[in-house]
Amino acid sequence: MAARKANPGAKAVVPGKTPPTTGPLARIFGVRHLSPMGAWHVERFLDEVDPTAVLVEGPSDATDEIAHLLDKRTTPPVALLAFTQERPVRSVLFPLAAYSPEWVALRWALQKKRVARFIDLAASVYLARSEPAPEHAHEDEDESEEADEKQETDTQRYLGDPYEAIAELSGDPDHDTWWERHFEHSMSPDSYRLSIFELGRELRALEYESPRRREETLLREAFMRRRIRDTIAEGHDPDRIVVICGAYHAPVLVAEEPAMTDEEIEKLPTVPVTRTLMPYSFFRLSSQSGYGAGNKAPGYFQALYEEAQAGSTARLGTRFLAEVAGKLRKAGMVRSSAEVIEAVRLAEGMASLRDAHAPTLRDLEDAAATCLGQGEPLNVARFIHDVAVGDALGKVPPGVLRTSIQDDFYRWVKDLRLEEYLKDKEQIIKGSTSKDWLDLRQDRFAKSEDAAYRDRNRSIFLHRLTVLGIGFAANRTSEEDRAQSTYKEVWGARWTPDCEIQLVENALRGDTIEIAAARSIGEALEAAANVHAAANLARRSVECDLSDATAAALARVSTLAVDDGDFVAVAGAALELSHLVAYKDVRKIDVAPLEPLVAQLFLRGALLAPEASRCNEEASRNVGVALGHLHRVGHMFPDKLDVDRFASVLDAIADDDVASAHVAGVASAILLERGILKDDVLDRRISRRICPGVSPSEGAGFFEGLATRNRYALLSRRSLWAAMSTFVEAMDHDDFRRAVVALRRAFGSFETSEARKIAALLAELWGGSEKEILRAIETKVDDAELAALQDDLGDLDLDL
Repeated sequence: MAARKANPGAKAVVPGKTPPTTGPLARIFGVRHLSPMGAWHVERFLDEVDPTAVLVEGPSDATDEIAHLLDKRTTPPVALLAFTQERPVRSVLFPLAAYSPEWVALRWALQKKRVARFIDLAASVYLARSEPAPEHAHEDEDESEEADEKQETDTQRYLGDPYEAIAELSGDPDHDTWWERHFEHSMSPDSYRLSIFELGRELRALEYESPRRREETLLREAFMRRRIRDTIAEGHDPDRIVVICGAYHAPVLVAEEPAMTDEEIEKLPTVPVTRTLMPYSFFRLSSQSGYGAGNKAPGYFQALYEEAQAGSTARLGTRFLAEVAGKLRKAGMVRSSAEVIEAVRLAEGMASLRDAHAPTLRDLEDAAATCLGQGEPLNVARFIHDVAVGDALGKVPPGVLRTSIQDDFYRWVKDLRLEEYLKDKEQIIKGSTSKDWLDLRQDRFAKSEDAAYRDRNRSIFLHRLTVLGIGFAANRTSEEDRAQSTYKEVWGARWTPDCEIQLVENALRGDTIEIAAARSIGEALEAAANVHAAANLARRSVECDLSDATAAALARVSTLAVDDGDFVAVAGAALELSHLVAYKDVRKIDVAPLEPLVAQLFLRGALLAPEASRCNEEASRNVGVALGHLHRVGHMFPDKLDVDRFASVLDAIADDDVASAHVAGVASAILLERGILKDDVLDRRISRRICPGVSPSEGAGFFEGLATRNRYALLSRRSLWAAMSTFVEAMDHDDFRRAVVALRRAFGSFETSEARKIAALLAELWGGSEKEILRAIETKVDDAELAALQDDLGDLDLDL
């Protein structure tokens, strides 16, 4: 942990001297967090007052972190993060951008060597108060809230969100637009401070906060008043103390109201916490919501602040629209300077209609859609979003991070040359040979051992992060690539502030990424309920290069494999372990002990399959997938497994009248793919399973199962499509509704080239339009549509 620097100019409270309880407290400057014009006015107010102490609403136990803000290596946006040292990990975050009034105020104080401190409740108190309440407490609270809602009047409901109510009364589409129009473009001296003070006063008069939230607010304000009075007791002139706080708190921090006493402070609950200053991003700021948490357009507000610093915001609209046009040009959509000028004029015209002297972001977005998007918002929505949000990612000095696991992470990132991927945008990690994938084999032309195995070590590192739930990188290797080349992995990367939070949350598992990953797998292994879960952890242990965890996982697999009667789990486990056998020397593992275990699981799966196939429709898809898993394992090791026995099992399932129709279809499809299903046998099964008189759901289910594999072998089979035609034509309205979900799923899986062949065959059979049939087949189905169809069938007896 890095040594903390003393806060410049700080003084201790004079022992025995009681802070004043009445009288003027300080000069209060209310702000909206992340307000660019607020930041601009705050800086000028500080220059005018020249205070000896600057007090900021923020977690008081993070005051020691303020010194890092002056470091030249600190680049906003950054965030103060505090998290509990016991599980479950809870955290609080305090983000700061260059246009945050708090950032500007603290930087001013540090540069002038004045006292700078946070004065809100400590993060340790926040986190202690946020502990989950007992279940009965939640129930009581819910009942109380329901009672309050029943008694609520229309006026109270309207004022439940006064911010949106104000915007509605003003004719603005939302509160952000109203706020910007009235506060973010006025550079008149003291206009911002006086206006926002009155806004805070009026909001308090509404008393719109819930009782629980109001209790916390009053507690915080009493604590902040105490901290202000402590500062006065140190000898600071109240007239030269500046307090930067949220607009809602400003009116009561100047009032002569009681401050928190020593006894009340001692009674505040606390929990041990770790604090750190972490990099943040504009993307994260834009994705947060709520007062003080973020705003939707940090890139735009950064530009507004920069224009204000230059002396005027008049160029803001031109700058924004020119950047949008520039991104359109880079995407191949040429936009002229004349179109940008027309968009600026339109935005200014819309602002003047509202009697505003400057257009808001909403005006600029509408103007861009009209002039640059040629009237189609979708043409420019992505580019507007990119400019409005921005892609800035902050930096903090080395040594500021507060946990060993963070230090270990950044050491690995540097050693593995992954630093260029610490950006808040999607990227593909390039391998050592500059290809868009990692090659896990040894690079025999590398000049050092580290370079020779760099891609393999990158893979190990990224797999460990995945096990820890750190979303920095995602394995995008396709199933086709995985089957063809075990040495090839494709990884996509995106570093967000969430990743940093996930990283520190894992600090409780260990001081290094390796130790934490091993412990995480150990925890999951203890909770593994079936052999598939254990086998999955064995594979992940190998990918993470954790030998002890691998041995423990394989031992667990061996134990569970003896008694686990879940066919789906056993088949999944066989496939997981077969992947490990396929790795061979790529992952430097001994595959000898694995081969008999795979054979054991394969045989057990074959024995369990017939009974498992006699399942309901809901379970049939999982059983069908599991049959595919065993087929794939058998295909990988045909000389080491009893594949003939498995083929006999598939044949029996396909002819079993009690077996699920979908599973019987999958079994037939696998046999067809293996080239051991005779044409006359398949035609006989089709005519028996897909014909008038058969349950609609069963006939459609068999077809769906049959179409899951080797579809090209089905396309020219006229007997199949003739049977399907007769089957569908014989259905009445309710029968068709019973079959439609399975049919939509099956046809939705066909590729365009396959769909064309089907359309031609059906058109010939039905005498209809090939184009219309093709259009119907090509219409893809998603999970939402299937869910809606399933709900619509609620009134039908699907077992008929």
